[in-house]
Amino acid sequence: MPLPDLLIDRSAPCRRIDLDATSWVDVVEGFVPSAADRLAELVDGIDWVQGEVLRYDRYVAEQRLGAGWSPDRYPLTRQVDLHLRAAYHVPFEGVTAILYRDGGDFLGLHSDREMKWLDDTRIAIVVLGERRRFVLRRRGPWLESVAAKVPQGGDPADVVLTPGEGDMIVMGGRCQRDWMHGIPAENGLGRVVGPRVSLTWRWTNRRGEPDTRPSYFDGRQFSDAARRPGTRSRRS
Repeated sequence: MPLPDLLIDRSAPCRRIDLDATSWVDVVEGFVPSAADRLAELVDGIDWVQGEVLRYDRYVAEQRLGAGWSPDRYPLTRQVDLHLRAAYHVPFEGVTAILYRDGGDFLGLHSDREMKWLDDTRIAIVVLGERRRFVLRRRGPWLESVAAKVPQGGDPADVVLTPGEGDMIVMGGRCQRDWMHGIPAENGLGRVVGPRVSLTWRWTNRRGEPDTRPSYFDGRQFSDAARRPGTRSRRS
């Protein structure tokens, strides 16, 4: 039986950015050499869904599309999954995907607190398509809602990366405990922004003190009506 084509560059150099003493980000440029072909396969071949979150007693549509599947479904995600396990020596879970259809789609500043145990995590993101800003902001003593009023990338202390076209980034250590990350909208910047797909794998060592605060996926409901799910989805 012939071996499958290798869709990733396992020799692509990895550059580590130390955000602080306990949080870091690895950047691997050109990790998926045939990124344009892989992007077209996923955009056209996935049953994308429109997520909605319960906010103040009504469902609000997310400004992006999503999907999830077993890594074995596609050769690319299977190869990435095997590479991540070998490179980082932990059993990543995946894969979830987000489709940013154009520059109007975005993801606000947040941490992946639904993982609960945040003292030692790995979140790997393979980015296909358009290069866009990926903003990391250190969590301060303020509430997230207050911090988010400063535009993403507008704080001089923000760390701004521009992954795309087959790059991979991996956030690690206490990054989800001490930092937030997001993808700001690109409208109004004077350029046409095409589609972007991010493929995400996650791992936590499930040690330390769990984060028990409500996560992004928990509903915000204040009426006396029957409780409703915090999220729901529908076909795009």
